[in-house]
Amino acid sequence: MSLTEKVANSDTATEEMGKSVSTWGETYGRNVSGRRRNYLYLTMVMAITDFKIKYDHSILGYLWSLLKPLLMFGTLYLVFSVFVRWDVPNYKLYLLLGIILWNFLAEVTLNSMVLLEAKASIIKKVYFPRWVIIIASSLTSLLTLLLNTIVFFIFFIISGAAFHKTALLLPVYLIELYVLVVGVALLLSALFPKFRDIHHIWEVFVQLGFWVTPIIYPISIVPEKYHSVIFLNPAARIIQGSRQALIGPGGEFLGLTNHIIVLTLAVFIFVLGFLVFNRLSRSFAEDL
Repeated sequence: MSLTEKVANSDTATEEMGKSVSTWGETYGRNVSGRRRNYLYLTMVMAITDFKIKYDHSILGYLWSLLKPLLMFGTLYLVFSVFVRWDVPNYKLYLLLGIILWNFLAEVTLNSMVLLEAKASIIKKVYFPRWVIIIASSLTSLLTLLLNTIVFFIFFIISGAAFHKTALLLPVYLIELYVLVVGVALLLSALFPKFRDIHHIWEVFVQLGFWVTPIIYPISIVPEKYHSVIFLNPAARIIQGSRQALIGPGGEFLGLTNHIIVLTLAVFIFVLGFLVFNRLSRSFAEDL
């Protein structure tokens, strides 16, 4: 069942969200300062509702948020540790961390477009900042990311890997990833109502990016002349830096220069996405 169908079938959750948005609009719609103060409230209501809808009518419920990356990890680990052997220390941790971070990117960017369409009825009835939908969706995925990170650390401890002080950089990488991903999601969602094909096109790009980015294989097997091309993608820098911070070896993506590059790109994409989204969101009610 697709996410759109789940939303359509989750009448109670959708009604609850609609009432919350309507109440917010009536209470704060005419008060500018009050409206701004309560954007956080509205965002949290939508994030919680999205999380409920995501696993509605599912037997395993929230466990799917943990099982999906683990099942994907198990399959790829079997293939690339038994049939194709990479010379990578702690390969299972290397692979699992890459999958968790990439899945977060894929989930936020793809779901943001689907949820925008799913909430078309609310968008047409009540005025509220449309970017709240994208932020709420990203917070739902962020919760999944944090849960998966906990699972990663459980594997980390079981494997006997040693913690290093560079592990303290992980929150920095996660913040960089969040800013980058939300920026991309805002940009894609802004274009989606007028160009529906963009969802399918981006889906192909996400799949292609998974294989082009060194997630299942070490960067060392890629000819060095192509490294600069691969790391034009800030997500590749974040994933590689997170691995070096937690697992090692290497340290070229731990330095200040890398963080400046990633943050500059992430903030630029976020600002661009936000500006384009705000401009195009005025016609969402007619386009959706």
